[in-house]
Amino acid sequence: MIHFVSISTFRRRLEILLKVKRGVYSAAPDAICEAFKGSTIEQIRQNRDMILMDNDAVAIKLRLQDKRQHLSKSEGYRLIYLVMKHVPLVAHLDIYPKRGPLQQLDIEKAEIERLVAEFKAEMLADILVEHDINDHLREIIPH
Repeated sequence: MIHFVSISTFRRRLEILLKVKRGVYSAAPDAICEAFKGSTIEQIRQNRDMILMDNDAVAIKLRLQDKRQHLSKSEGYRLIYLVMKHVPLVAHLDIYPKRGPLQQLDIEKAEIERLVAEFKAEMLADILVEHDINDHLREIIPH
């Protein structure tokens, strides 16, 4: 069984996206769930956009379609996640849109390294939030 967790940066970013007026980014949680639902850990590890390797983990950038805004994967969201090489664990690190009022064109390597360090610190402190990818990700957002 794959364990899906998220770091606080990811949860804050998703919360900000969901607060944008007119629900511009309201499809983000569904896009994330859809991307992983039914996938094996091997399929998740084999993503071609590996952006950072760190000992027993690989950070990956995944392109996600935004169906609500009718945007393709190249124009939709970028999900940065970390997958462990020998343990069925996927950690969501960050998400950002390529279009709209909060658009971000890319992510710097230093920021990815900071996110990986945050993952390690939160894992050691036992404060990662686990969630069911078959459930709606809105449930992990603080209210």
